[in-house]
Amino acid sequence: MVEKSNTPRPGFQGSETSWAEVFIYSNGGDPILLASKGSRNLNGRYRTDKSHTLISVSTNKPIGGCGSFAITVKPSRAGSDTLLDQICDDDWVDIVFHRHGREWHTMRGIVGDVRRVRVVGSSGATSWAYQIPGFCFQRVFEMTPLWFNRFSRTVENVVGEPAIQVFNSIPNVGGDPAATVKGFLIGWFKKLASYGRANWVLPKSMPGTLGTFFDDISQGWNQLQFSGIPNRISIDPNFMNPQGNLWEQAMSWADPAFLELFCDLKPPPEVKEDSEIPLGKGVMSINFRDKPFVLGDLLADSSGKAPDPALGVGLQSLWYKLPLHVIPRQQIVQDDVGRSGSERINAFFVSPQVTQQLIKAGPIDMAAPLWNIEDIRIHGLRRYDIVSRYSMKNPGDLFTLTSLQRGMVRDWYALNPYFLNGSISLGIGRPEIRVGSRVRIPGDNRETSQDETYYVENVGHTWTFGPGLKTTLGVTRGWKGDDNSLLHAVNDQASRYSKPFDKGVIIEHSPFGDNYG
Repeated sequence: MVEKSNTPRPGFQGSETSWAEVFIYSNGGDPILLASKGSRNLNGRYRTDKSHTLISVSTNKPIGGCGSFAITVKPSRAGSDTLLDQICDDDWVDIVFHRHGREWHTMRGIVGDVRRVRVVGSSGATSWAYQIPGFCFQRVFEMTPLWFNRFSRTVENVVGEPAIQVFNSIPNVGGDPAATVKGFLIGWFKKLASYGRANWVLPKSMPGTLGTFFDDISQGWNQLQFSGIPNRISIDPNFMNPQGNLWEQAMSWADPAFLELFCDLKPPPEVKEDSEIPLGKGVMSINFRDKPFVLGDLLADSSGKAPDPALGVGLQSLWYKLPLHVIPRQQIVQDDVGRSGSERINAFFVSPQVTQQLIKAGPIDMAAPLWNIEDIRIHGLRRYDIVSRYSMKNPGDLFTLTSLQRGMVRDWYALNPYFLNGSISLGIGRPEIRVGSRVRIPGDNRETSQDETYYVENVGHTWTFGPGLKTTLGVTRGWKGDDNSLLHAVNDQASRYSKPFDKGVIIEHSPFGDNYG
């Protein structure tokens, strides 16, 4: 999905018009901060305005971690209350960026701190400002512990009735990764809320909400790009004794070597991902999907058969279906990208968690790596070990599971030393770019310079009174060339890998010594 208005043009690109809005919502009822109620828009422009004036606002969103924001406000002299009297921790915040009359509701989150900064100059003049840092809504999961009242007459403990109800209502014991993660983030949250410890009632003045955080987030679960291939289930007794908070548990069971789990404020499902998001129309989404990288045409299971078409290989890989934004080179004020030898991997070891219990001393094929012997000769053994928490009900299917997953991580990571990664700073704001999408930078001259395409893992926006809105991107998997050349490189690199005992491989020349295997 390319934004046509951003087609590269030589010379002057036109003026920039951007601004930001910050809305703060309180539930009210705080016994100390009597002025903490309703909603506040920091839209003051003059000292005589009753509203305080927004000086700067920045947001930062990584693909796996919790997003954050920082707001700086100049107090109004006409205001009777200071922000220290009006804002409490966990008040909700909406941050909206505007550019050329278009609107993007970029972040919804909660206040972490409120600080007054007062500086007295040499002339005795006093300068005041308020600083309000906070976090995106993912923070709610991080602040919700898996704790039950063991002293309750209802036997409210983790090995009793609550756990049984959750595990019975959502098939996460013995379920696939999506069911398991949803069980912690939605199922457990609902159960904890029924005991009054995870309600998180949302302010009535906040637009587009359903009443509680659980109501909203249960509508925002998104697994449309989760294929469930290879089919696998969770088998682990630790399920019955979970520790930590909801997000920690979800991440530990998200099979992160093969899947992505991240939160973001996104448009409704029926709207394109790069479209505007008016205030109150964004969806607090939990996104759970396959790693959206290129899988080569050579990918096959242990029987030599091609994988289920739903997985997407070759030009049908998820990589080519991600939202794509074009960034003309004249929008870039600084880029700092390069390659790292520490990213090189030439041996992939993959095994399900219960392999040892099931195979005993039998099939060595399950423990064998996929490796690039010639690369090992030059660079030494660079291992990538994965012990997945997921397995198969039928031990005979473990061969297919292991073989297919070895091929997947090989295709994703074998080109690591040739990918570019770093940061790209833009002279303008691009609030339509979100984490988990792609960006393409056209070459300087299409006859002599190739396009560059990157995966966006971090997005930062900063609006400051005067300079306006600027965007900085953290990018990985940068490739110089077109989509076809990337697929060709993946296939070529994958063809260089084999198992230690594959037919046609000269075992006597193994990097581990003569007659290895």
